[in-house]
Amino acid sequence: MSSVEPVRRLPNFVDATAEELDRRGAAADFLARLLALRGYERIETPLIEQVELFVRKSGGELSSRLYGFVEPGGYRVGLRPEFTAPVLRHAIDTAGDGGWPRRYQYSGPVFRYASPEDDDGGKTRQFTQVGAETIGTDSPMADGEIIAAALEGLRGLGVPSPVAVVGHVGILWELLKPFGLSERARLFLVNSVGQLRNGGRASDAVRSEADRLGLTGAGESEQPGSNVPRGTSLADVAAVIDATIGPTDANAGVRSRAEIVERLAKKQMMTSDPESFSRAFELIAKLAGVHGAPGAALKKAGKIISQAGGDSGAIEPLRRVIDAALSEGVAVDSLAVDLGLARGIAYYTGMVFDLHSRETDGDSLGGGGRYDGLTRALGAANDLPALGFAYNLEAVMHTGASQSGGSVFASRVVVVPSDESAVGAAVKEAARLRVEGAIAILDFEARTPTEREAYARRAGASETISVAQDGTSRREPVR
Repeated sequence: MSSVEPVRRLPNFVDATAEELDRRGAAADFLARLLALRGYERIETPLIEQVELFVRKSGGELSSRLYGFVEPGGYRVGLRPEFTAPVLRHAIDTAGDGGWPRRYQYSGPVFRYASPEDDDGGKTRQFTQVGAETIGTDSPMADGEIIAAALEGLRGLGVPSPVAVVGHVGILWELLKPFGLSERARLFLVNSVGQLRNGGRASDAVRSEADRLGLTGAGESEQPGSNVPRGTSLADVAAVIDATIGPTDANAGVRSRAEIVERLAKKQMMTSDPESFSRAFELIAKLAGVHGAPGAALKKAGKIISQAGGDSGAIEPLRRVIDAALSEGVAVDSLAVDLGLARGIAYYTGMVFDLHSRETDGDSLGGGGRYDGLTRALGAANDLPALGFAYNLEAVMHTGASQSGGSVFASRVVVVPSDESAVGAAVKEAARLRVEGAIAILDFEARTPTEREAYARRAGASETISVAQDGTSRREPVR
């Protein structure tokens, strides 16, 4: 008997059998073809990137889950935990090429440390992501396309009753503006929606935490070393400035008086008014509990906002996203609304969604959303609107999904609505072309004919197809 201790597989990693690899590979190939039909170009990013890339993207959320180390060149690096940040890095690196929006797709392993104490119960530390990113457009139609593409892939793989559960972080941020809360207080409330959606004791626990942090005015006291007490207003901060440096609008050093007031207010104010925080808390808590079919959920959310004295029209951005998904052919029973959806709130700025199967155990199969401010955080000169989604391929396959084959595409075209009234007709024409095996790239941006041809040329299209409201089309070759 050997006295040598065997080297065991690391905890929470798995070995894939030939059968599993064949099924996963066939599924990934099918999804790649499906996304290619919508004009998503394949990209492969390095398995190792600088840790800073992922820390900036997640706001530190992924820090404890990174496999990081210092490589021989002295760089602090990590195994990639997701694809969005590397794909955006690539887009920033090649921004000089123009041609927005750009559509990318990817597939490959990602790594996240997990232990039995984690919320996910210490699931596998390596899994496969397949996904897509659209960079450079803020059109709601792009949001609808991303949701439609994600559901189309699940249906094509045979996932039973796939559904996209849709929320909207941007609405929450907008609704909090009139309350005059500090940035810290707003961030606390938005980050708490995942707990608040459960109501009862979970809501009580959030309120207790707000008390502990001094956000509700409980235990108000002056900040050490400061003349500005907690709960002060901008006017109070300005008064302290005037008492210190005099009532002047001249610059003090490199910053203006207004800038000094704003910076000091951000540091010192917990919230401008404890009562305002309490009212904001109640509004967000009620909205976090809104979930269900789109029509009923949107109606309920509008009523809650109105009763709180807000503008019920604030819910319109989410309504536009739902309408865009429906215009892409998504069945209404494949959509649900959940304003308590808390998915990567650290960087999402607009709609967010989670993917599920109604007939399985309810685990997430993936998801995504809009993150319009992320490119600047990663070093871009300007903000670029962006959105995307990713599947956890192993979770998808666990539902019993099986690759079902796909068309072999032969041509690439750019489909353009002739005006806003023709968007629905253009979507239908693009869908028809894809069934025939063509790569049909929808372009919702307002461009001159010259700009349109340049965009189509960069996309590798042989022609552009302009579609009118009545469904008639005009084809123009790309020279």
